[in-house]
Amino acid sequence: MVCIHIAVAFAGAFLASVEAEPISLPIRQELAPLELDGQALNLRVDSGTARSFAIYGPAFEQLEGEGSCLGLLWGCYFCPTDNPCDDISSRKRWRATYVDGVHLEYVEHYVTLRSGNVTVPDFKFGLALNFSRFPGTNTTQPLGLLGLSIGGCDIPETFLEQLRRREVISSLVYSIRAEEQDYFMVGNLTLDDTSTADLSPVPFSSHSRRCKRLLDVYGNRHDRNGEIEMKQTHVVAFVDSGASPLDISDAEFKSIVEVTAAAMARDERVLSPGSTEELIWEDPDSGFYMITTAAVPHLPALAYYVGEQPHGMEIRIQPKHYLSECDQSRCQLDIAPSPDGRISLGHPLFRAYDVKFDLSNYQLYLSPHVKNAEAFALP
Repeated sequence: MVCIHIAVAFAGAFLASVEAEPISLPIRQELAPLELDGQALNLRVDSGTARSFAIYGPAFEQLEGEGSCLGLLWGCYFCPTDNPCDDISSRKRWRATYVDGVHLEYVEHYVTLRSGNVTVPDFKFGLALNFSRFPGTNTTQPLGLLGLSIGGCDIPETFLEQLRRREVISSLVYSIRAEEQDYFMVGNLTLDDTSTADLSPVPFSSHSRRCKRLLDVYGNRHDRNGEIEMKQTHVVAFVDSGASPLDISDAEFKSIVEVTAAAMARDERVLSPGSTEELIWEDPDSGFYMITTAAVPHLPALAYYVGEQPHGMEIRIQPKHYLSECDQSRCQLDIAPSPDGRISLGHPLFRAYDVKFDLSNYQLYLSPHVKNAEAFALP
């Protein structure tokens, strides 16, 4: 998991001296294409985990029925006759549990990997099997994952570390550039992105501090009474491309609701703003929060101070970055209160900023990719 303001308890990895060409992969609906033994798969691009695995077809079809893999956008892997896995049930297993309620086990298998124009034989990759879900969770199906975070003792070698050891890439650096507005993340993943820009890095840090402000459409700070508001809290913020919403604390979510309701009450053009429950509510079917379209113009921008002086910066996430799936009556609000207090900067961050990760040096680069997504380096 890549985090802002968090101590990473792993030894720094060496840098290979070989020079390699960057690998560029398109991202469509959060998924990037890879080939394993000639089988085309689509794996979720996930900076929040270091685990990489494909869905093992026989195990999935045993759970969901014969032929069920054909309906999966991300696909399944079946061991070919020239690379069998008859002993798969007896191999060492790793366990993983995800916030959507999916629990699975996976084993390792050596495959021929094709990524972009690069082919790598005898590449170690995970095959997920033995799926289950927590009671009360929805029927989310397990996804194949392309984990791009830092490994640990339970992940001996990550996807990126293997590529570097095999001299396919020269550094543990990658970037994600996503489109500004789309329900699913759409954009480009570049591995070994060594492009330089006049940007200051945000280091991973052991002291968790974030300054959060609510801004009106003119960039002015305010609270629910129209006065300047500034809150400072000490948190760990995860930078997670695999998370759809921006997970925030219950108190911050309540502040957004109250600020929006107060702005509507001050607007003479709004005849009846309604109760806060009528403005923002949780959809019982999807579990996402929704907002009435009448309230959208009154939503605040979210300003965060990330990093620590003198290397910190302010980022701003506009309402257009945390709204999606709008119709005439409502929009999906890609912000959610975190039940366990976990703060996660998910898709809204990637809609507002190009994000570059340097895992070897524990640094993050944030660059606004639209004119009005402002970022300021602070002294």
